[in-house]
Amino acid sequence: MPILLLDDDANTRKGLSTFLSMQGLSVRVATRPSEAFAALEEGGAGILLTDVRMPEMDGISLAREVKKRFPDVMVLVMTAYGNVKDAVVAMREGAFDYLTKPLDEEELLLSLRKASDYVSLRSEVRTLRRSLGASSPYEGLVGGSEAMGEVYRFIANAAAAESSVLINGETGSGKEIVARAIHFNSSRKDRPLVAVSCGALPEALIESELFGHLKGAFTGAVADRAGKIRSADGGTLFLDEIATLSLSSQVKLLRVIEERSFEPLGSDRAIEVDIRLIAATNEDLARAVEEGRFRKDLFYRLNVLHIELPPLRTHKEDIPPLVRHLLGRLGRGGARVSSGAMSLLLRHDWPGNVRELENVLESALASVEGDLLAAEHLPPVLGAPEEPRPMRLSDKVAYFEKQIMVEKLKELHGNAARAARELGCPLRTFRRKLAHHSLEPSSFKLSRPSP
Repeated sequence: MPILLLDDDANTRKGLSTFLSMQGLSVRVATRPSEAFAALEEGGAGILLTDVRMPEMDGISLAREVKKRFPDVMVLVMTAYGNVKDAVVAMREGAFDYLTKPLDEEELLLSLRKASDYVSLRSEVRTLRRSLGASSPYEGLVGGSEAMGEVYRFIANAAAAESSVLINGETGSGKEIVARAIHFNSSRKDRPLVAVSCGALPEALIESELFGHLKGAFTGAVADRAGKIRSADGGTLFLDEIATLSLSSQVKLLRVIEERSFEPLGSDRAIEVDIRLIAATNEDLARAVEEGRFRKDLFYRLNVLHIELPPLRTHKEDIPPLVRHLLGRLGRGGARVSSGAMSLLLRHDWPGNVRELENVLESALASVEGDLLAAEHLPPVLGAPEEPRPMRLSDKVAYFEKQIMVEKLKELHGNAARAARELGCPLRTFRRKLAHHSLEPSSFKLSRPSP
């Protein structure tokens, strides 16, 4: 991945470019933002490594402008310890990561590797999306995170196969969208996709809905009914909430999978069908098998290709593009979201996942008069303080580590080098920890022993 190094200090440019070249990386250098923009216009650089304080333009404005003009370029910001806040703001404006000076070589290479991996994943996602077809319902899946990359790869693999598919995921996580994407990009795309929500049908009607019936098969059966399985012949049958099926219905469904045939209610004649089965559930089917609520043989037949869809709270970096997509779907593609509103959206855990996000946006838009969706338009629950959670071991370790560092810095009046030495910590590691805990050694220089 070609790197563009932007720094107005000649020694820094020379040292970094030499080091990166020795690692086998391709490096170009620029001394000011105008040179960097010219180099980016020429193309080739996928990562911009820049100082946060530059002539002509500060790092925050630079990150914003790069993401606007060159959205595919990853921006890594270098900053001195006193400017960490600027670096954090730069990340909010589009920078991928920040590094504190003096740079730790391993940390620099790790950050560059992460940026390169992100670019590669995004490219792979785009390739998969093109191969899956831009006109399919696959467009309902939005995001370039690593979690969504796994989903796109699964869809591509499942679409090329004929095996049964089991989709696990929380409510609102997009199980039916994934099922539709698999179907419409498979060899069956020109045949029917029939969806059945098993949990929405009374147990007395589910078998008739699935397998059909003959006239007179039961009270109220005044005419023949083909049923969903027969309607899906040649195509795909999607069964949502499959864990709610009764054991008797599970037996009949197993026969459809194993023998490719079924008997409508009231008939003793088997009807052959060619269907691909995709099932979805928000339950743990393996546990349902252990509890005797779901047949083990059916579970094995369904669980040939399996995916666990990620809940939205695990890939919140996809929320901004999701919001833009959903606003367009709601007919308000030109609407803008204020930074305050976006902060609330990013902070919420979204137990209802994408469906909840869409409902919140739809409700908020009803009170928006112009084109700006602001924080006050969002429901109060998004602005409520988060519920306190028990302190984890990692939290306790971080808390005591910070307290020890604070006490030592107070004792030594902000002398970071001596504090690191007395604590037995390498200076570079100690400085990284200072940045992590938002500690500025100079703020301890006023601390004096009491007389």
